[in-house]
Amino acid sequence: MKLRLLAAISLILLAIIAIQTLLVPRQDLHPPVPSPTPTDMATVLAALPTRTVAPTFTLTATPTLTLTPTITSTPSPTATLTPTLTPTLTPAIANKIGGVLVNLRAGPGTDYAILTQLPGGEEVEMTGRTEAGDWVLIQSAEGASGWLFVDLFENDADIEALPIKTPDPAILSLAVVSAELVNLRSGPGAGYEILRQLEEGENLEVSGRNEAGDWLAVVFEGEPGWLFLELATYNGSVEALPVITPPPSPTPRPATATPRPIALAAAAVPSGSARVQRKVLANYFAWFDNSSWDACNISAGDKPLQRYHSDDPEAIGRHVGMAIAAGINGFTLQWASPGDRTDRNFATLLNKSQGTDFQSTVIFLRHIWPGATQGNTIEAIRHLQNQYGGHPNFLKINGRPVLFFTDVPRIPRAEGQSAKQAWASVRAQVDPGKQFWWIAEGLDASYLSVFDGLWVYKVSHAAYPNDYVKASRWANSVRSWEQRTGEPKLWVGTLIPGWDDRNAGCRPDIRVPSQPFVRDREGGNFYRATYNAAVKSNPDILWIHSFNEWVEGSYIEPSQYYGDGYMNMTRDMANQFRGG
Repeated sequence: MKLRLLAAISLILLAIIAIQTLLVPRQDLHPPVPSPTPTDMATVLAALPTRTVAPTFTLTATPTLTLTPTITSTPSPTATLTPTLTPTLTPAIANKIGGVLVNLRAGPGTDYAILTQLPGGEEVEMTGRTEAGDWVLIQSAEGASGWLFVDLFENDADIEALPIKTPDPAILSLAVVSAELVNLRSGPGAGYEILRQLEEGENLEVSGRNEAGDWLAVVFEGEPGWLFLELATYNGSVEALPVITPPPSPTPRPATATPRPIALAAAAVPSGSARVQRKVLANYFAWFDNSSWDACNISAGDKPLQRYHSDDPEAIGRHVGMAIAAGINGFTLQWASPGDRTDRNFATLLNKSQGTDFQSTVIFLRHIWPGATQGNTIEAIRHLQNQYGGHPNFLKINGRPVLFFTDVPRIPRAEGQSAKQAWASVRAQVDPGKQFWWIAEGLDASYLSVFDGLWVYKVSHAAYPNDYVKASRWANSVRSWEQRTGEPKLWVGTLIPGWDDRNAGCRPDIRVPSQPFVRDREGGNFYRATYNAAVKSNPDILWIHSFNEWVEGSYIEPSQYYGDGYMNMTRDMANQFRGG
């Protein structure tokens, strides 16, 4: 057995030696390794581990070891994404809607469209807020998303914890039509083409404004156009809107009636019994000559159906008859000074009205007439009081005679004296007991410390062609003064059929210079619109500007262009006003 074992070991050793001989390059400088003898076998076996070809196996393992850091480093981008996502996952805050029914809007403001209405008590999730924290973006249980005003929630919440959200700039803010029937035009001006007419209460998307900021660029049912700002309610900032360049030039409107006539509004009914008996007055001019109708300052080339001279009593009598037939209760005659033709013609007017209920008064001009002083202003008022105040056809309200005064700031004044102080001094001398109603032209309610009412001569201007829509606001200033002081004050509502004073400047007159302009009559629709605005202000007197102002183009007198159409409309308006 032992001999067999030793023989096997010898064969193994011989094999190892042969392999080493093959692997190690031959070097002639080294002698050959002698074969071991059996006596050296134990020594050879002890040395075997140190002869293992470890470098060969170490080299093959090295790439595996160097790959390990590369593999563990590849997940590192995934690890860095996790903290980045965490801050954006702000949880929504649950809250309940207060009130009964609230409007969910497309944007953070009342000038945005109402998407739907949500009932009080409904639970919603608040997901964002405006920078100011006054509007909150919410999500309803049914999935509706929109904006609610912060005060509409039932419970207090940490609004500041919500992320700030910016509304979608593609969502346009809204304007609401605030007048009876208004024109959507192709550009920002009354001279542009009328695209369509809009009813009161209709919503329009606002996309911009003109440079002056008095017209809005809007979109209605997909159709772009322009709307005059005074005819709309817009709660947004007009200054913040982008300025949009209008079409290069206005397209003139055809001189035809608008397709849909404006219906007359019912006059407001005063609370309790009527303060005064309602009257309709018309502005009247009594200084035309036969040659006046071919003068350069006559408006628009139109002429009265029957030419006349204002000093002709028959012409004045004919005008009285026309006015009565149109439902007008009296004239306000433009009056210059005692003894001049306007004074003589006013006397004729009163005499031609005898036997009728037609009562007239004057619009006092002496304080702005050439050569005016406080002294001759006082003399002129005394002349009117003494000469005409007791005439049965002189206008009276509740038994008190009435005087209208124009351009009250232009009264001659002493040094350091204000216009109100000047008028207070004048009235203290001629009407200290306030036996007459004094009605001042203008919108400054502080003049009511001296005067007994306000009226507005001009309700359409070049810069504000639809100024008439402010009538209720103007009336409120008079009513507020009356409530504060307990003194009765009168409000006079103004209506006009149109305006065209482009030719007025060709001859000198006493008017304060203003930019000439045209306010199209729109086939009577503008007349009706000014009437509707006036009666909504609940006036004590309705004043038509004018019966025969041919220089400023506001006449309703029968003419070559319009026939008696405006007289017929006036009759309908007057009956409607008094019937209200």
